[in-house]
Amino acid sequence: MKIYITRHSKTLWNEQKRLQGRLDSPLTQEGIDNALALKKYLTDNALQFDCVYSSPIPRAYQTACLLFDQEKVITDDRLMEMNFGVFEGQKIADLLKNQHELYYQLWNQPELFERIPQGESYDEVMTRVKSFLNDLKQMDSDSQIFIVTHGMCFVIFMAVILQLDKKDFVKINQQIVEGCSLTCIEEHDGIYQVLSYNDHHFLPHVMHASFAK
Repeated sequence: MKIYITRHSKTLWNEQKRLQGRLDSPLTQEGIDNALALKKYLTDNALQFDCVYSSPIPRAYQTACLLFDQEKVITDDRLMEMNFGVFEGQKIADLLKNQHELYYQLWNQPELFERIPQGESYDEVMTRVKSFLNDLKQMDSDSQIFIVTHGMCFVIFMAVILQLDKKDFVKINQQIVEGCSLTCIEEHDGIYQVLSYNDHHFLPHVMHASFAK
């Protein structure tokens, strides 16, 4: 099985450097351009998929619908972004100033992080990601799957696939994955191999954003 994963495209809050989580903001024109560029790349490379899954949060679902306007997009709550609780909607610069310890732990000391008030823990997100991946294993071994998710959920997907300890999440979360980049993973008998990671050479707009600093 091959699993292709992308993050939702660029939003207004990405542009404003606000933490989104379960809250939402609209795709920007650059975000729409990038989604259409990824769509063209998939078409040009004749990539076809047996199932397309998306987080139901509008920025992800809208990205999926731009990519696959002629195909059914299946929403799954397990692909939603981590719930950042009371931090959602706040500017990252303000969080670094006013909530430095907890925000720092979120990105730099995940083994110490518990949860933001009213938010989710890493363990809770890992549980739903593992559940989703276990369901995929029931599909035919030659299936091709496409997933549209979110930045932190993507980090946890990769951490689960790579079997990383929490303390090692920092190996993949310091540079946030580009919206509408493409990561390809091959699964065979429960063994995962990363074939490509954060490929964005086809995108007209690249952010090179960091959530952690």
